Amino acid sequence: MKFDIFYRIKWDFKDISYGSDTNQKFDMIIPKTKTAHGIVYIHGGAYLTGDKSQYPLFLAEYARNNVLATINYRLIHDNSELIHDNDVNMKDILSDINAALTKIVYLSKANGVSIKDFILIGHSAGGHIGLLYGYKYFQEKIKIALCISLAGPTDFTDDLGWSSMTMWGEHIETRLSFLSNLGSRLTGHTVELTQANWTKQRNYSTFNKHVMEISPIMYVSGKTPPTLLVHARSDDQVPYSNSVRLRTALARASVPHKLITPIGDGDSHILGGEIFTSNSPTIFTNQIWVEETKKWMEVYLDL
Repeated sequence: MKFDIFYRIKWDFKDISYGSDTNQKFDMIIPKTKTAHGIVYIHGGAYLTGDKSQYPLFLAEYARNNVLATINYRLIHDNSELIHDNDVNMKDILSDINAALTKIVYLSKANGVSIKDFILIGHSAGGHIGLLYGYKYFQEKIKIALCISLAGPTDFTDDLGWSSMTMWGEHIETRLSFLSNLGSRLTGHTVELTQANWTKQRNYSTFNKHVMEISPIMYVSGKTPPTLLVHARSDDQVPYSNSVRLRTALARASVPHKLITPIGDGDSHILGGEIFTSNSPTIFTNQIWVEETKKWMEVYLDL
């Protein structure tokens, strides 16, 4: 295989459980230092699938002096074709992230390393989860120094943006049906989308509160963690307008932030990444946005 470096990465801990569910596990590398920053990756997969093994390979470059962990969390189905076969919602997923971070802190301390703070980075659904966790729970118990969202949802009230996403169906009726089901599952409440600009629906007021509760943009304040957004204009799964809207909100709140818009073969939802097997990291080759992202990370890693 052309890219085999990930086979040489040695995880200090594999499949560490932080709960009773089979998906509540993480992998982790602990450095030989007394204090360290924590870099935590949260995978994507539309909340339906995905795995911790698919982390961006460039994160491994920082494992020598920092805690590096990649997390699995409960999905909103059990690997079947039915979207309604469990009752996991966004509150459960955020609880998983909190439990995983708490266990990472504990395990690090047990091995002589004190974690200063965390950088949360996630792709797609994982980017959304990291933003929502960081924005809602910033510094309550676990300090989040930086949130990095790679093509993650930020605003589910962005109706025309979401309804234009062709990944979720060729016809608008199919997209609305999928997004209604997904919204209902994530919020734990019935979400019924019947038109492209659903914020103009007569019954929008019956579920808008629940839609806003899972939208990171609604939690932006002067205390919001610094945020880096990487989002392609041609993304067909998560609207680019989501990140533009969040950038505007962050600017108004004077939160340090940046929106990077990849070009070339990075102008897609996967941002130019390649996954060679179902359980291998994502390889990014010659992507300018990766170097820009690393520069942002390195500021918060004291490099």
